[in-house]
Amino acid sequence: MNSGHKTRLRSTAAVLKNSLRAEPAHFDPNLPRWKALALFRRHVTLIEIETTSYCNRTCTFCPNSFIDRRSEKHSMPEASWRRIVDDLRAIDYSGSFFWCRYSEPTSEDRLVDRIAEVRRAAPRSRIGIDSNGDYLDAAYLDRLIKAGLNRLWVDIYLPDDDVYDMTSAEAHVARFLKRIDKKALPNSTPPSPELIVGVDVPGLEMGVTVRNLASLKMVDMSDRGGLIQIARRTTRVSPCFAPFKNLVIDWDGSVAVCCQIRSDATKHKDAVVAKIGENGTGLLEAYVALAGWRDSLKGFGPKAAPCDTCNVFEYEPTKPSLLLSRLFGEEKLPGAFAFKFAAARVLKRGRRL
Repeated sequence: MNSGHKTRLRSTAAVLKNSLRAEPAHFDPNLPRWKALALFRRHVTLIEIETTSYCNRTCTFCPNSFIDRRSEKHSMPEASWRRIVDDLRAIDYSGSFFWCRYSEPTSEDRLVDRIAEVRRAAPRSRIGIDSNGDYLDAAYLDRLIKAGLNRLWVDIYLPDDDVYDMTSAEAHVARFLKRIDKKALPNSTPPSPELIVGVDVPGLEMGVTVRNLASLKMVDMSDRGGLIQIARRTTRVSPCFAPFKNLVIDWDGSVAVCCQIRSDATKHKDAVVAKIGENGTGLLEAYVALAGWRDSLKGFGPKAAPCDTCNVFEYEPTKPSLLLSRLFGEEKLPGAFAFKFAAARVLKRGRRL
């Protein structure tokens, strides 16, 4: 089986799996709180958050290269943070809770305490950080682990003007490992244009990727909702299932449609659906507020800005995936609900075999 055929099969399988999970409640902007709670528990597997506005870098492949995140350092409003923690406890959240977005999480002095709060509120959750590693040392890493961190992924950046070179990448990793007083795990990652290294830290899943502009072009960098002009250009017709599974919260409590969106970019202002901590908005209300976006992204066809040029998780419009997307994404079609229910039963039975 050639790679192209495998890609088409994976696309069809992904569209089937995600379309099958869509429910009418996903598209109801007036969903009662008790129904929203059940829907959230069934579907949300990742909350992505930033609790500071600050990033110490201005990478050319990131909107921080032209949107200022360095001159000021803001923290998440307390009302927003308290509502998030309270809702995690009320939901009994068991998915992933990751610090990432467009700030550097480890630059915030309060980060360790915030992780401990999330661990107490959602003891079954998986807590992670995506970091550039600039603020990390052995003592800081130890504090993060003791607070309840499960996963830490570090992106080490080579100069953008450099040709990507594995020898240079390995040297950067060696210096970083020396700073945090850790050793690399035996390399078990599949071949990649970028160096990816696991780090030996008991009780923590940790890895390092070395990258720069040259390597990101090889792995197809995101255009960040049309903000990054040097990324591959495309016209998106593929569905997007991110707003069904993810909830994205920026430092000021703004809830964005997905992780590619900037709530502080004028071009993306219509893709900000709510603000946590204001007008009674919590995690459940924010998830319900994504209903219209889920409806617009559930199937194949042209997408509205800023999703119209997005190149992240594009699914091929094969004949089976087009049919499956329409059938499972549109409950009003004759027999769709019964067919969907039967397919779900078959898939569930297959997982038990």
